[in-house]
Amino acid sequence: MIRSILLTADGGLLRFDSSAAERWRDSPGSVLWLDLENEDPHAEEKLLLNLNINPMAISDAQRPRHPPKVEEFDHYTFMLYRGFQRFDADLDIDHVQLAFFVGTNFLITRRDGHSIGIQSVWDQNNELATYLKKPALLMMRILRASMNGYLAGLLELEDKLSQIEDDMLTRPTDTMMHKLVMYRSRLRKLTRVFSYHERIVRQIIKEPTAELNGEDVALYHALQDVYDKCERMHSLGTLFYDQCGDLVEGYLSLTSHQLNKTMQALTVITAIFVPLGLLSGIYGMNFDNMPELHSENGYFILIGVMLSVVTTQLLFFRRKGWL
Repeated sequence: MIRSILLTADGGLLRFDSSAAERWRDSPGSVLWLDLENEDPHAEEKLLLNLNINPMAISDAQRPRHPPKVEEFDHYTFMLYRGFQRFDADLDIDHVQLAFFVGTNFLITRRDGHSIGIQSVWDQNNELATYLKKPALLMMRILRASMNGYLAGLLELEDKLSQIEDDMLTRPTDTMMHKLVMYRSRLRKLTRVFSYHERIVRQIIKEPTAELNGEDVALYHALQDVYDKCERMHSLGTLFYDQCGDLVEGYLSLTSHQLNKTMQALTVITAIFVPLGLLSGIYGMNFDNMPELHSENGYFILIGVMLSVVTTQLLFFRRKGWL
């Protein structure tokens, strides 16, 4: 799919369901936003080459799993970003790779799937003309919208982890353990992505390009805002990853303690019934020469001895704190 928005020199905003590159070339002072989604690789490459995009940058953009990066070329800055098209409450994320080619009067976005960040900005008719005047600001706006989605998902997880922690103290279950291990695995992958994003935005701030120059006050504040969000996402991801690890260890400690208490109870029961079984076994042999066998009160005496043994053991175990 190819679609584009053209901001004319007089401030008009024109939308097209195809490329408006030729009209942009013929309109001095206009600004182009060209958005490419799941386009045929050969047709996409041809279109980008006609716009003087470097073949190496095109190759990086079309690779399905290239790490996020930023690179400066003659008349534009190239940036790869890991966005998402779905982010559910259990951190199950469908990532989408976003490629940005940002120049002084154009922004080209290339992706291999639906992007929440791009779509949210694309639908903003009122503010779009303002941001499109400076394509770098428009790119920052897209990044900010995407990162807000990441942050919303992470903050929902915070409430879930708090609820799991409260429930674990009263009724730990295997379902909790499964969720914690799942969250921990997905947070590890997310934290790696956030680390990439934090690194490339910090690189832009320290080593600005011609298009992403912090001398522009508005762009400088936008870059700082995006960097702050990257830093917060990274810190939250690391915090929740560690919290999940602590909760897993807490769950294992609780279950181990419960198992120890169960084994203790079984041991006490065994200790009580072993002497009783011994006595009943001895007097169940029925030898003719057993003195107690023909005793008139032998049964009651043996029951009394058994009760005395049980009572003594129970008092001993209680004194030791085992009951």
